[in-house]
Amino acid sequence: MLSLTRDEALEFVDNRLAIKDAEKLFVKDRFLLLNELIVAFHNNIPFQTLTNLAVRPDIRHIPNFDEMKDDLFSGKGGMCIALNGFFHAVLLALGYDCYYVTAGRMWDNDIKSHAIIIVQNLRQTNDVFLVDVGLGYPTLNAVALDFELESPTVVELVWWGKIVRLPSENGKAEQCPYFSRMRKPRHPADMGKFGFGHREVADQWNNVYEFKLEPQSFEELRNIVDVNIYQNISHVLSRSLRLVQWKENRATIIINNHLMTEEEEGTFRYVLLETDKDIVDAVVHEFPVFEREFVENAIKQWRQLCRMQSC
Repeated sequence: MLSLTRDEALEFVDNRLAIKDAEKLFVKDRFLLLNELIVAFHNNIPFQTLTNLAVRPDIRHIPNFDEMKDDLFSGKGGMCIALNGFFHAVLLALGYDCYYVTAGRMWDNDIKSHAIIIVQNLRQTNDVFLVDVGLGYPTLNAVALDFELESPTVVELVWWGKIVRLPSENGKAEQCPYFSRMRKPRHPADMGKFGFGHREVADQWNNVYEFKLEPQSFEELRNIVDVNIYQNISHVLSRSLRLVQWKENRATIIINNHLMTEEEEGTFRYVLLETDKDIVDAVVHEFPVFEREFVENAIKQWRQLCRMQSC
């Protein structure tokens, strides 16, 4: 199990997330602190596929506990299993009541390969909240799951977003409630630039992932993600370059050879990165935690994989 001591969690929160006096804030208002932690995490830790692309496909593996810990303390980030796995460890060490669940994403043929966090007993006994800092796009607050049909609609970058309670297959109440996270493009014409135009229907709610409130062990989840993403070179996250981070609550995104920087909420400046050198320059400039030599090697490995996969 990925775990941290209380001192390690406080060190990360203090030094990397720049949130002071977390212990006092937890006692005063743990809900408010949780949302501050979520926003600070998005602003300081990137979702990125770069470290996976830097490894030859034949020797790729999901990061072990120590590798995840090093990547998060250094600010390099990673994919969902590392981000939500580490964030869960931070929350647990601070005193939150939380557990993992798995979600089936629409682009994974419903294979449950996405890790998300459920926090319970947060504001009152038996309340339940969704926390997801590892999707690659924002969930900038804990989402209450106590609604009857669906959550309020919110803005999620270039989408409208909501969570819907799904009916059980047999029409009876399920022991583990079943939910769908959904989104609808706010600006359908721009979806291709974000790498989602081929799988989202304009003016329609699209399923992002489905999940049940059924606790899963980190070890089980880690094995699923390893097989279906890290060792599966045909998976989109194993063959595409993606780096996403919020800076002062504005998104900076690199997807393959596109750089997108948010100027106003949901409004982006797009730059086509015409050469590999342009890509390397953009990554090093926008995500300076990565050294140029490392980025150059990752892009080289990625190009070799693309020739194999025609991506």
